[in-house]
Amino acid sequence: MRKIENFSLKLLFSLFLLLSLNFAFAAKKQKESVPEWVTSPGTVYPSDKFINYVGSSTDRNAAEVNALKGLASVFGQAIKSESNSSARMEQAKTDGIVAKTTNVQTFSQDVKRVVDVDNLIGAETKAFWLDSANSTWYAIAVLDKSRASDIYSEMIKKNSIALSTLKKNSENELDSLEGFAAYDFAEDIAVENENHLKKMSIINPDAVSGLEQYCPSSKNIHAKKMEIAKNIPICVKTSNDEHGRFKEAFSQAISECGFKGTSDESARYVLNAKFEFERSDTSDKKTVRCRYNAEGYILDKKTNHQIVPFTISGRESHVEYSEAKVKAEKKLESKIKSEFKEKFSDYLRNLVVE
Repeated sequence: MRKIENFSLKLLFSLFLLLSLNFAFAAKKQKESVPEWVTSPGTVYPSDKFINYVGSSTDRNAAEVNALKGLASVFGQAIKSESNSSARMEQAKTDGIVAKTTNVQTFSQDVKRVVDVDNLIGAETKAFWLDSANSTWYAIAVLDKSRASDIYSEMIKKNSIALSTLKKNSENELDSLEGFAAYDFAEDIAVENENHLKKMSIINPDAVSGLEQYCPSSKNIHAKKMEIAKNIPICVKTSNDEHGRFKEAFSQAISECGFKGTSDESARYVLNAKFEFERSDTSDKKTVRCRYNAEGYILDKKTNHQIVPFTISGRESHVEYSEAKVKAEKKLESKIKSEFKEKFSDYLRNLVVE
C-alpha cells in the first residue's frame, strides 16, 4: 500500500514538474515572439532613414489609426480637419496642373475618416501584431524619409510652375475678377508649398534651403490679391429699395470681400438687384405675414455675362403688416450681408483660371 502511495506521489510530482516546465516554456516562447519593432522600433527602422510610430489598442483598426495619428503628430499636424480645398484646386489636381498627393498605401475608410492620410505622403502601416495574452493589437506606421523627400521636392517644384504660369497669364487682367481669382488661386498653391516645405524641414532639413526658391510667400501673394481687389469697383443698383438700406448692405458685403462698392455706373461690374414684398394672412387671421424676395446678379459689361446670380427669400409675421414688413426688411438686410457675401466669395474661390 505504501509503495502505491509513494508511486502516486512521485507521479503527481512529475506531472506538476512537467506542467511547470510547459508553462515556463510557453511564457518564454511568447516573450520571445514579440516583434522587435514593438519593443525597439528604432532598431528595425533607424531614425536616420525612417520616421515611425507604434500604436496600440484592443482593436486592430484602432491600433493602425493610433499609429498614423502618432506619425502625424511628428509633423505637428491636426488629425482630420474639415477640408477647405476649393473645387478649383481639386480640379487642378485632377488635371495635373497642381501636384496631387499620392499615397504608397491604400488606407481603409475607417482610417481616412480619422486621419488625413493625404497629408502623410509616403506613410505606410508596415506591420501588425496581436498580443494574445493581453488582447492588445500593435501597429507600426513608417515613413521612408528618402522616398518622401523625393515626392515632396517634386510636388513643390511642380506647384512652383503652376504659380508662375498663373501670375504670367493674369498680367493683363489685374483689373478684373479673373485677375483677382488668379492670385487667390496662387495664394492657395503657395500655402500648399509652404506646408510641404514644413514637412521637408523634418524629413530632410538639408534640402530645405534649395527648395525655398520655389516657395514664394503666401502672405505677399495675399497682399497683392487684396491690392487688386481694392482697384476693382462694383457699382450697386437696386430697385424698390426705398431707404437704400439694401444697397448699403450689398456695398458692405462687397467691401468685406475686399472690393469697392460704388454708385459709379461706368464701372465694369454692376450689381443689379430688385426686391418684392407681399402680404399674406394666416389661417387664424390673428397675424399677418410679409413675404420678401430679392433677385439679382452681377453684370460684367466687358463680356456681357451675368455672374453670381442670387435669390434671397423668406417671410416674417406680426399682428400688423407694417411691423411684419419692418421685420422682413431687417431680415433681408441681414441675409444680404451674410448670404450674398458667401455666394460672392464662393464664386471667386471657384472661378476657373488658367
